[in-house]
Amino acid sequence: MASVSETEKTEMRGCVTTIAKQLKESVPVQTDSIGMQKFSVADMDSETPLTLPKPKNDTVSAPTLKMKGTPKADGQTVAPTVAVFNKKTAAAIFPMPSTPSDEETNSDGGSTKSKNITYAIDSSIVSLEFAGTTELDIEIEIAVDTSKDVEQSSRNVERIRTCKFYNETAKEWSTKGCETKEGETISGDEKHYLCACQHNTSFAIILSSAEIADTVQSTVSSVLNVINLVFLGLTFLCIAPFKQFQARRLIQIQTQLCIALFVGHISFLILGTTNASNKACVPGVIIVQYLFLVAVAWSVCASVTLYEKIVNALKSFGKQDKHYFVKCLAGCWSAPLFMVLAAYITSISLDANLPYVTATGELDDDKTETCWVASPWKWVGFIIPVYLCLGINVILFVMIARIIIRAGKSGSNTSHAREIKAIMSIATTVCLPWLVALLMAGPPAMAQIFQWVFIIVTASQGPTMFICFVIFQEDVLTNLFSLFGKEPPQVLLAPKSSKASKSAASEISSVKPTTAAVKKEEKSDIVHVKNPEYNDPAQEEENRQSEENIYSKVDEEAPAVKDDTISRGSVSSKHMYEATSFTQHGDKNDNITPVPAVEQGETYENNAANDLDIAQNSYPHVPQLV
Repeated sequence: MASVSETEKTEMRGCVTTIAKQLKESVPVQTDSIGMQKFSVADMDSETPLTLPKPKNDTVSAPTLKMKGTPKADGQTVAPTVAVFNKKTAAAIFPMPSTPSDEETNSDGGSTKSKNITYAIDSSIVSLEFAGTTELDIEIEIAVDTSKDVEQSSRNVERIRTCKFYNETAKEWSTKGCETKEGETISGDEKHYLCACQHNTSFAIILSSAEIADTVQSTVSSVLNVINLVFLGLTFLCIAPFKQFQARRLIQIQTQLCIALFVGHISFLILGTTNASNKACVPGVIIVQYLFLVAVAWSVCASVTLYEKIVNALKSFGKQDKHYFVKCLAGCWSAPLFMVLAAYITSISLDANLPYVTATGELDDDKTETCWVASPWKWVGFIIPVYLCLGINVILFVMIARIIIRAGKSGSNTSHAREIKAIMSIATTVCLPWLVALLMAGPPAMAQIFQWVFIIVTASQGPTMFICFVIFQEDVLTNLFSLFGKEPPQVLLAPKSSKASKSAASEISSVKPTTAAVKKEEKSDIVHVKNPEYNDPAQEEENRQSEENIYSKVDEEAPAVKDDTISRGSVSSKHMYEATSFTQHGDKNDNITPVPAVEQGETYENNAANDLDIAQNSYPHVPQLV
């Protein structure tokens, strides 16, 4: 029947009705697929329901017709002509039901946001025609085979049966003028439904199957996003308003990252309340993509900043681009907008078969109706740019982590808590948790699992940033407590090395450079070196003005050093390589044991200071991140 047109199907239904009208009154005719009967006026006087003919191969009970009022035409009682089509024949010659234009998209009045509804003819079709009248008050009882309900009960499916009639004019199934009532349950495999209607036509029980999507994930995601927003806001408020932090480049970048994530998550929550048919879907999708691309762009700026100040610090001697933050500010807020708009403009200029938005969600789940960017535009304008940025972040993160781990191994502290905090802070800053989304491209079962992981990991970014940018940062924490006139608890402060101060004095007594005197008042092992070739006061002053030394902290300028020193075991953070000179030998004082020259950028090793925590000496350019 697939090759039969709708016009031909209408003619077939008309032929059945014409044949039924020509039958002998009160004599039913039954075939394997159709039952027909022409009732007489005398049948209308009976108060008992009329048993309608049914096809021979129909396994359920025959439908019945009950007249609640006498049908009349021109003052005369009229009798109906009835044709009953079995379920298989009905599905072949009648159009399949769909959502009618005069009804809600969901039979229970709910939203289709969490359901994908399908319709099917679930009973035989009863066609009635009362000649000469359209005003009726009838009740048709139709039996339904419910044997498959038990099989479907294990699935997350909502099944609703509704009495509908076929509107020949509108060419659709409708409930207008009909009311559905549940009748008797004859057995576990058969249930009766009552159709109370007021007009002629073809009646049937239509089954709507609503496969309900799991809303647990969306609910959990919304709750975690709210928590995420709270901590992102707290992080911003703990840092941004204070002038002492506004001059630090890395903190400026982290603040911009907080802003982009905060506004992006708010937009994402709002977008979750719409669907693809909503006019707000397209602008909402564009805004959400743009804001998250901005956040990832700022993470790249943070990665480059950390790389320059940790990995590349010795090569650049602390030089910085004074306009770097301004460049990042312009690029991070403008480039993502260009990418998103370019993808959208391309989509509307091409074939309409490639819409910009889809209703199936990120995992192409047809059980839900949502609002998200469709393929291939989500790849062109969002996913590919995001993972290009994250790829850069991963490479730089590995290089930075190697330096931090090496610095930790060279020290005497075995807990490595500071290294762990530093790596955790950097991983959060460069948005590494977003890499979990790569695993969502696998098989549906695995993708669903990793979507849960992605939701949890990304939603915890706000709390993690609060811990790394506020709790782990002693200066930020101290500033906050000082607002209330208190000191932060010692448990929140970084532990002090007890061995450093004890071993400093012993190293001073055992190490005596050839031409330098030890500054005992500072209790450190600072070696004074002199070299006429390098001790040019004018050159030193020029270097201090033109180069920004960043070895003590990632995001603030190191203090100027007034004398030519190289710090080897001091807890001080002075590492001014611009002012470093080579050690001179041949001092006339024979009592001083000569030591090897200390080259620029080298560390002088003293075996008498084995207990000294030398992490900062071996890697003086590793910043104090935590």
